[in-house]
Amino acid sequence: MKRIILLITMMLGIAAATYAQVPSAQSAIDRAAKPGDTLTVTVNVKKCDLACFAQYQQLLPEGMTALEINGGSDNANFYFDNSKVQYQWYKLPIERDIITLKYRLVVASTMKPGKYNLPGYFSYQMHNRLGQVNTPLTVEVQ
Repeated sequence: MKRIILLITMMLGIAAATYAQVPSAQSAIDRAAKPGDTLTVTVNVKKCDLACFAQYQQLLPEGMTALEINGGSDNANFYFDNSKVQYQWYKLPIERDIITLKYRLVVASTMKPGKYNLPGYFSYQMHNRLGQVNTPLTVEVQ
């Protein structure tokens, strides 16, 4: 009888882990850019039931910088250094499932026209394992 209960408990644990929700994220930019423009980047992270340390990073090409928007960090610490936008939470907010981040992307007046890829990702810890969701963004400078 104890073995049957143990077996059922293990099967339920495996099923719960298999169907657990996994975080997702999307990033978007409000429009195409011209040299000298300032654009708004929005990132929506569906964090599921995470309430742990997490961070979001976006790598910018040379000639682009980032500025914090007041109220655009959803209780994260904002950093911009060495062409990297970074938001860090020591503990994700638990009162909502979707976190929204916004920052200003400043395009230098010397940027040449073209498409620029901005790799980004949301990283987190879930069930003692590290996870990462890629959030690439493409900026077209006209």
